[in-house]
Amino acid sequence: MRKIIMTVMVCCPFLNACAAGTQRDPELKNRTPESLSHMGASGSATQPRNPPLGACHGERRALTVSRQMPYHLVGVGGTEAHFVLDFGSNGSYIDVVDGFPAGAAPRPTSVDTYPNFNFFGAWGPVFLKPQSYKHISGTVRQAGKIGTDFLSLHVFTLDYSGNAIYRAQAGSFCTDAELRAEGFIPTTAGIYSNKPGMGKNDPPNIPSVPVRIGSVTAVGQVDTGFDDTDHRHSVNINRPYFDALQAAGVRLVPLGREEPSLTTCVRGVFDKITGYRLAGGASFEVLGSDGSVIVSAPDAVVFLKETPEAAKSCLGIGSLPHPAAQIGASFYIDAGRMVFDPFTSRVWFGRAEPPARNVAPGT
Repeated sequence: MRKIIMTVMVCCPFLNACAAGTQRDPELKNRTPESLSHMGASGSATQPRNPPLGACHGERRALTVSRQMPYHLVGVGGTEAHFVLDFGSNGSYIDVVDGFPAGAAPRPTSVDTYPNFNFFGAWGPVFLKPQSYKHISGTVRQAGKIGTDFLSLHVFTLDYSGNAIYRAQAGSFCTDAELRAEGFIPTTAGIYSNKPGMGKNDPPNIPSVPVRIGSVTAVGQVDTGFDDTDHRHSVNINRPYFDALQAAGVRLVPLGREEPSLTTCVRGVFDKITGYRLAGGASFEVLGSDGSVIVSAPDAVVFLKETPEAAKSCLGIGSLPHPAAQIGASFYIDAGRMVFDPFTSRVWFGRAEPPARNVAPGT
């Protein structure tokens, strides 16, 4: 896992209740967790089949997936480079030391301000904080990441299966009926907004969904920048969530090996993580708007993330007093497509169609 965490959550920031038991949506009642899976027999992801998305999704651009994360070519100072589209980050960053070819890195016009920023069109000068990505070893060189300071201004659709990203204005985006017809399933409205609070104590503007392990619910960050290539279906949890799982009798079996620590926003300070497998029939689940299970992963790897006092100011889930989680990027690869709508504060999970099977006649 290679993720710098600088996010925080409130305990249950949803417009509706986190718990199941609300009125069932007839569009969702026949959809099972199994219908969302497109895993091959070996457990590796297979390429899903999906019909083209409608024009209501807006402008279309190319998307590259590397180490489970979505990248897009972004222009900065006249140079194009790959930036992660990171809905799990409240801010945007750039690596001018290792993120660009020699001699091609853009220069700031003032402190952390870069000219000629181009992402779905020109933005002019923008503020990008420095961050190093030299440790990221993917199919593309990571030059930075775009966070929700940009992403929350429009509705975005990440089409992993079609290698495309779409951007739409609120007034022209798809209706709920159109999204359901394309196989998307909504989650409960959360804190993600196009007009986030700017107060000191306001939570970061991160898309969040209700999650459950066993009988214990929490709020999970939809973190597209959480690289879980090394441990597919990874979920980070904080100490309060871990303690609640223990109290509820949910079995967690230690992985039995030392895991790398996670960087924080404080230089030289790291989060300690300890890995566990679920046992006793428990699964990691994402809940839909009607309380039904829309994602189920009994193979999830759960990492307890413990944050030192020196990094509590980073406001990651490890610093929170209530149960919280972060969902790894492989879950979105499974879904095939994801919609992030800050205007209704909802996240929609795609329902990837499984690859066609070659079946011999008469079988």
